[in-house]
Amino acid sequence: MNKGKNIEIDRHDNVLIAKMLQNDSKNDVLKEIEKTENPETLYIFSCNYNWDDGFDIPKKILNNRYCELSTALAIFYFSDGIRYLENKKYNCDDSKKWFNFVKNLYKDIISEKFVKGNIKFIPPLNKVQLCKLRKKLNENEFIFTEAFGSIDLNDIKL
Repeated sequence: MNKGKNIEIDRHDNVLIAKMLQNDSKNDVLKEIEKTENPETLYIFSCNYNWDDGFDIPKKILNNRYCELSTALAIFYFSDGIRYLENKKYNCDDSKKWFNFVKNLYKDIISEKFVKGNIKFIPPLNKVQLCKLRKKLNENEFIFTEAFGSIDLNDIKL
């Protein structure tokens, strides 16, 4: 059940998201993302993205001018950004590609590159994780632990 403002994803966007998720051609998906002007479509696609497919598609989403802060934060957490927030140092066990992706996204979020729109974001952390993390963060990093927005897209069925 949606809490907050409900949204209807129109049939065209719903079909587009499903098509992008099922498409085997990364280039076709990248082209569709580049053309997308709907923040909700970017959010829903990013929440359903298969991370085994690498960082090219999430980077394209993040570079789309319609990408909102909630989408950037969702991508940050889906890419295991919590691990970065806890340490912020490269560990030889980490993938260099992962570390650079998350570090750059962290910087973009902190520098307020993304607009805080109406898409609802709730950090995917329990109360203990939130408390521990907030103790490690500076005040300007609290955006990683704050809930905001009114349009709940987490229950959208494709």
